[in-house]
Amino acid sequence: MISTGRDFEGMPSITTRTAANREELRAELADLLQHDPATLTDTARFIEDLGMDSLDMMTLSAWLDSHGVRVQTDRERRGTVGDVLALAETVAGKRVQLTIRAGNATSSGPDSVPELPPSQPDPLAPVLHSSVFRLDALQPGDTEYLYALAVRPENCFRWRYRGAPPAPERFVEELWAQVLTQYVVRRIDDDQPAGHVVAYSADRHGSHAYLGAVFEPAYAGTGLAAEAITLFVRYLFRTFPFRKLYLEVPGFNWPQLSSGEGRYFQVEGRLRGHVYYAGRYWDQYLCAIYADRTFEESTSDGKERKLS
Repeated sequence: MISTGRDFEGMPSITTRTAANREELRAELADLLQHDPATLTDTARFIEDLGMDSLDMMTLSAWLDSHGVRVQTDRERRGTVGDVLALAETVAGKRVQLTIRAGNATSSGPDSVPELPPSQPDPLAPVLHSSVFRLDALQPGDTEYLYALAVRPENCFRWRYRGAPPAPERFVEELWAQVLTQYVVRRIDDDQPAGHVVAYSADRHGSHAYLGAVFEPAYAGTGLAAEAITLFVRYLFRTFPFRKLYLEVPGFNWPQLSSGEGRYFQVEGRLRGHVYYAGRYWDQYLCAIYADRTFEESTSDGKERKLS
């Protein structure tokens, strides 16, 4: 039997429809990531082959989320283009089933308990969690973890101490110095700490503050850290009357964030040869995230609505 690629009554076969859908998704993804579609082969790996940074991976996750795919593990983010397209195809092909109950269908009898309507979140309460992380206020017991995170060799030269870890007593004394607010980032699935986000040097007259973050090295390149920082940014803009948030990025950190220029932030300044590390001087970038361009609000249906 010879297949013509058509089902009954001239409809395209399932195989043909799947292939067409994949190419449409590939083109959409290529446009979003600003890549040539020809480079997004099914076997291409996002980080190793396409050179995507943390903000690219966050954009990829947001694209999957818009197609109904919830990516919560690091492994799923380190797959290939084909893996991601298959996820989007699988969700798109599922049928949604709805269960409808009559409004007056209630139980009766002495032991019946009236069914309460589902509680609605307070629309004024800040959103401090995503599908993977939540932001927890610092507790006294968190100090030991934060110190260990800050002085790790992979983090210390990138973080505030520039490779010169302080004594534990000094770290505790300076933990709240010039800090407006800060949170420990924890995983929702196992309650393990994953990072630390800080807003500091707030200028109420100038309506701006500075933003800092440090995470476990395991999250580098996955986009998960960028998602937690985005959650913190939305909280800051929602809670305080800031016009913008600044990030000070030394040149050796720039490759992790450079794809976000013009998309998530603007470079407002560049100090030439400003930071010394690893035997050379590096430029330092002053980047700004603007409230009127990036502030997104969670709606009652759990989706994000851009307010710009």
